[in-house]
Amino acid sequence: MADAYEAIFTALAHPARRRILISLNFAGGEMSAGAIAGLFAHAWPTTTRHLQALEAAGLLCHERRGRTRIYALDKARLALARDWLGWFERDPVTAEASSSRAAPDDSENAATRKTGASPR
Repeated sequence: MADAYEAIFTALAHPARRRILISLNFAGGEMSAGAIAGLFAHAWPTTTRHLQALEAAGLLCHERRGRTRIYALDKARLALARDWLGWFERDPVTAEASSSRAAPDDSENAATRKTGASPR
């Protein structure tokens, strides 16, 4: 995945995927695959594709508990989207004067993910 922001916002572009994330959030951050599928009227393969897209973007992870697959939010990855959107809440004049750093750089996030180091 070359661009973290592109992967995240592409995954968030579909309303069913946003519904999955919101449902997970209100369920305490975890839900079984069956509970997630129960939210929708569409077929199981469609739900699976949405879950796979969210996992590929790094917004979800899963683990097996017995025969059940449990999906959980990756709040650190969701924070990338929140932080990027946060730039629109800032006053451009005062933000520029108080910040020695420009808007987040996608290449920096990619390097941070690979090394596990925290950003500047």
